[in-house]
Amino acid sequence: MSHRLMTDQRGVVLPLTLIILMVLTSLAVAVTVLGTTEPQISANLVAGARARFAAEAGLEWAFDLLAGTPDWSTLLNGADADGIILVNNGALPGLDPTSGTYTIRLRNDTLATDTPITGVAPDGGGAAIDTNGRVIVVATGRYRNAVRTVQVMMRRAQFPNFPAALAFPGNEAQANFSGNAFEVSGNDFNTDGSPGGCAPVYGISVSPTLGSPPGSNEQVVENALSAQQKDNVTGKKQVASGPAFGNNTVAVEPTLTPAMVKAFIDAAKANADITLNSHQPSGLSFSNIGNTCSADVNSQTCWGTASTPKVVYIKGDFDPTSQFSALQLSGHTEGYGVLIVEDGDLRISGNFAWNGPIIVTGQYVGIGFLGGGTQAVYGAVISNETAADPGFYEGVVTGNSTIRYSCQALNQAKSARRLVTMSSWQEIGQ
Repeated sequence: MSHRLMTDQRGVVLPLTLIILMVLTSLAVAVTVLGTTEPQISANLVAGARARFAAEAGLEWAFDLLAGTPDWSTLLNGADADGIILVNNGALPGLDPTSGTYTIRLRNDTLATDTPITGVAPDGGGAAIDTNGRVIVVATGRYRNAVRTVQVMMRRAQFPNFPAALAFPGNEAQANFSGNAFEVSGNDFNTDGSPGGCAPVYGISVSPTLGSPPGSNEQVVENALSAQQKDNVTGKKQVASGPAFGNNTVAVEPTLTPAMVKAFIDAAKANADITLNSHQPSGLSFSNIGNTCSADVNSQTCWGTASTPKVVYIKGDFDPTSQFSALQLSGHTEGYGVLIVEDGDLRISGNFAWNGPIIVTGQYVGIGFLGGGTQAVYGAVISNETAADPGFYEGVVTGNSTIRYSCQALNQAKSARRLVTMSSWQEIGQ
């Protein structure tokens, strides 16, 4: 074969052209396919995101419902192990169902597999009765063909037991009652002063003391009441045949303990609406708390309203001299919700109205209703002394002071949003 034939390249252009055409055709087909599938991928991503947003909107709806419901067992009524559907394909607020829907399933934490979610043992109350303030909420959001499901645990800080209008669950129960115009009643009242429908509790309860004669704290309180003052304390009877006032309504009640008080305080203070630190020697002093509520319910001097109860936490410095007042209130003060004062006295003068529980707890503490106006609490009062300071009062009640047990006020305080938290967020089934 000649050198001329081996170097002759005639006829190569056609195969090369065909190869290039094939490559370009493949690229064109790929671009065309991508151009048709990419919008679908984008549409699926948008639909999935909107379905997830719908589920999260459902969780917000559920949070509002649970926060405003004092007893979650009422929502679980009729539930089985799978729970109960509260909303089925509900539309988003202000929109029609084509914009997305959510379904909310509520169930009690009764399963062994719930422990990693809740951090506690399964609720022994059964599927329809919440006993530990924890429930599982499953929200399913839908948008077009996309479905997303989110599961959370909702928890409410558990109120301690309120066995009396005025309770001394701690080490000591030294009290001083002055005058004959005060009232401490364990009979149930509504916040407007009308009779309530709940069973009465004791007027005053105390703890059993260790290392002392049984009932010694009870005797301390009874001895602090003069013969003329005993009918100012009313409520549940210790002895059914006895009177519904005086010594028969002052009782040892072991169902409220310092540990229960501490558990609630630790849970409540972590998310309080208002947290203030009070330091020695002067502590905190406020006048006319509540007068800013009409202008700004979120003001630091608005300590709750009937529709927006708050959790107010005052942290003091414990003082072995027992003379430190963490908080002093005067003027015309009004509040709704939970008032907590820790490690210091609470002293109240002037006109004062509180709806909900007041808890004074810690070392060297006490509560004083010191007169100078009309002072009323609807709910319950706890003075929990965890130290030993004989000779100093854990409770002082003087003047026109009224402490009335109120289921209505306690339930109203339970609806403080800060008492409810949402955690253990998990997207499931994807």
